[in-house]
Amino acid sequence: MKKSLYMLLATSLFCITTGALAADSSQSTAGTEIRPMQKAMQARAGWLKDMNANLAAMKYVEVTRDAKALATQTDAAGKTLPNPVAKELTMKLTAYAMAVADAADKKDGAVAKLRLADVKATCDECHAKIRDKK
Repeated sequence: MKKSLYMLLATSLFCITTGALAADSSQSTAGTEIRPMQKAMQARAGWLKDMNANLAAMKYVEVTRDAKALATQTDAAGKTLPNPVAKELTMKLTAYAMAVADAADKKDGAVAKLRLADVKATCDECHAKIRDKK
């Protein structure tokens, strides 16, 4: 009888502990939301990917739309940045994105690709100077 009681007690403690740990871990993963700047960077990466694909398919209207969206977002974000290097690079990104939009409006794929390469280079420069700086 005592062995059965101890086994029941041990089993119930195991179940309670497992349940508590599972609830705690699900709350910690559900509570980790990405920061607003990470959301902005994900949007920028999506626009770059779409512009690259649409340039290859010669869908200039979509390239213009995405480039203007990128320029609008970077212009709004760049005006509020306190870091002068980040502000400079973000405003540079705005100018290059508008150049992509202008080239796509003119259906000049070669120039649009060059300006898109400038956008990507500016992104890489910002990552090297700010995000990946250790």
